[in-house]
Amino acid sequence: MGRKITAAVWQGSISAIVLWLVFYLATPSTVWPLFGVPGVFIFICWIIAAVIDAFIEDDYDTHITKAAIFPIGAAVLYIGSFILGSGLFRADEYQHMIGSLETRVWTQDVQPKDPKHMRMSTRENAIYLAKKALGEAGAIGSQFVISEDHMTLQMINGELWYVAPLDFSGFSVWLNTKATPGYIMVHGEDPHRQPILKILLSDQQFRYMPEACFGNNLERHLRNNGYLGKGLAEYQFEIDDNQRPWWVVSTFEPTIMWSGKKVTGVAIVDPVSGDINFKRMGEIPDWIDRAIPSNYVKNYLDWWGEYTHGWLNSWWGTKDLTKPEDPNLIYASDQQPDWVTGLTSRNDKDDSLVSLVYTNSRTGKTVLYKTKGGGTDQAVLDAISKNQDVQYKKLHGVDPQLYNVYGIMSSVVPLLSENHAYQGVAIVDITNIQTVATGRNQFEALRAYQKLLSQFGQQVALDKTRDLQTIEGTVDRVKPDLLTTGAVYYVHLKGVPHLFTGGSADFHKLPVTEPGDKVKIEYFASGEDIVPMHNFDNLSLPLEVTKAQTEVTERSTQRRDKEEAQNEARTVTEEIKQMSPEQLRELGKKIRQPKK
Repeated sequence: MGRKITAAVWQGSISAIVLWLVFYLATPSTVWPLFGVPGVFIFICWIIAAVIDAFIEDDYDTHITKAAIFPIGAAVLYIGSFILGSGLFRADEYQHMIGSLETRVWTQDVQPKDPKHMRMSTRENAIYLAKKALGEAGAIGSQFVISEDHMTLQMINGELWYVAPLDFSGFSVWLNTKATPGYIMVHGEDPHRQPILKILLSDQQFRYMPEACFGNNLERHLRNNGYLGKGLAEYQFEIDDNQRPWWVVSTFEPTIMWSGKKVTGVAIVDPVSGDINFKRMGEIPDWIDRAIPSNYVKNYLDWWGEYTHGWLNSWWGTKDLTKPEDPNLIYASDQQPDWVTGLTSRNDKDDSLVSLVYTNSRTGKTVLYKTKGGGTDQAVLDAISKNQDVQYKKLHGVDPQLYNVYGIMSSVVPLLSENHAYQGVAIVDITNIQTVATGRNQFEALRAYQKLLSQFGQQVALDKTRDLQTIEGTVDRVKPDLLTTGAVYYVHLKGVPHLFTGGSADFHKLPVTEPGDKVKIEYFASGEDIVPMHNFDNLSLPLEVTKAQTEVTERSTQRRDKEEAQNEARTVTEEIKQMSPEQLRELGKKIRQPKK
């Protein structure tokens, strides 16, 4: 008995020291079942205790003792929790982790993006510019480093910025300085704009950082101040609208045993004082752009696509299975941050888009947009890499972003050089990835894109506003732009503040149009200075048309009207599906009202 007591004391002491070191250094959370990592280490200690107890029996007879009850019981609990939390038993819960998916029609819902606020800087380019700015700052670069893992894209006062804090380069720097001097801002819309290095006053410098030590370490500071039992998902460095920096840390809890992590809110930490303010979902301030991490969105959509018809279908039958691409943060025309994720078939031979999913990164609200084919991000990048202009300049595309460009689902892709410097942009029609336009900036690329669309006017679709307008006027200027595939004409009407573009291949009267002619133009009212034509007729040149030509024109018009009606019908159908019983009742009353 004495040997058992001695062994127990030794093991208990050593275990306590080891567990304390693990608990302090690894900063584990107890949010998981069975107390998470601390529980696992206790389980290991029980196993060691049971083995020691079996080998130090007084009669030297090794056998299973009563001490083995604890590790055996714990093993049953761990194995049972993993099995009960698997897709075999919880497929429906996994499939619904994404929440309710509202289905809408993309071209009827996603507003065109102002080119001035398209994201031209990529993370790769932003890091390159930030390092260059830090290197030019002198001695600061020898002590502090750019925290690349915590560089955040966000909307600040209506403009996109990449923001990265300066962090300690090592223990000795932390010991001698105790605070980091500031942060770097890289403009997300204009890659040629100089980065801003913000050096703060000494009383405003950051003490609570990811690379700080002991009690100033950001994660340890949270664990020691009420967050031991909460999961900490992601650390984002964000600037509020008053230019004040904060750490925004998403908190989570598992909902399906060891899995099914769900964001519960954000902990907002002052990097200067360490003060912590917790905001639940639904209470998050507007200046915080990311509460839902991108890997959460991808996991949810992966489960949604895998278990769409249950666990058995996920490996037997495999009907309607989809998988997500990597989510990409897009700021829509309303400046709301959305994770945009393409869904493709799980068949590796099929690389076309099935749907697009927009998930608001602040609220988690998700909308599904079904697509008629279209290229994936990788297919878009491959198409760009084969472009002659891109190949000649030895550029590469990075970080495709989906925007509504003239009512067309288009991928806007920044082009970088081999040393990560911004060199231009490409725009690709993802429904026809052969349509690739490039330029030194987004405006030049848009002009090239307009020329391509002018040659294939039938591809242009209506945007949400359905603002297809007709104008009649007198031409005062007309100019052709000759291409290898035909000519694109720029037409200006007296008193109209727009240039209209159209291709000679589509509008046969354009090449013979002259100043003074009266014309009729259909166009999409996008509000831009140069607008592609949807239809064109020179009223000063009436031409005789055959009955066959008239029929072709009428069929084309009917086909276009039918497609627009179908898009509108799909939108209305999906809106009806989302209505409450009370809203449906009111709708029924209006439908049943007698016509006047």
